[in-house]
Amino acid sequence: MIAEIDRQAFGEDGISVFNLSQFCRADGVFCLIDKQEVTAEAILLKNLHDSGAVLFAFAVKQSSHRKGHGTLLMRHIINAAATAGITYIELTMNPENQPARNFYVKTNGFQKKEELLPHPHKKEPRWLMRLEIPARII
Repeated sequence: MIAEIDRQAFGEDGISVFNLSQFCRADGVFCLIDKQEVTAEAILLKNLHDSGAVLFAFAVKQSSHRKGHGTLLMRHIINAAATAGITYIELTMNPENQPARNFYVKTNGFQKKEELLPHPHKKEPRWLMRLEIPARII
């Protein structure tokens, strides 16, 4: 289910059943389950060099869009990150994807850190986004 949701969101560019097991071993896989079905997934990878993390492969099943599933999962990830002592989360996104931009910037407070080179295969623009995590989330 996780690999299929990721494929819907990112095509063949994201996680697969082959690399998912590696992410699971790192304790960074988050899923939102509704009625015994995964409706949203994300992978949070802690940085080795500092107290930050990278949010990789955040996606919501297409049939679950606009139902609050992404917001609920993101809130859980932010709280889990704060509890784990993570001080910031970074991710890359296509700034032309308006729903993603609204979700990350308006709904969750991510800010543009820098403009990156275009995606190597899709040739889409990419921004590096960052969310500072408060020491304690209520």
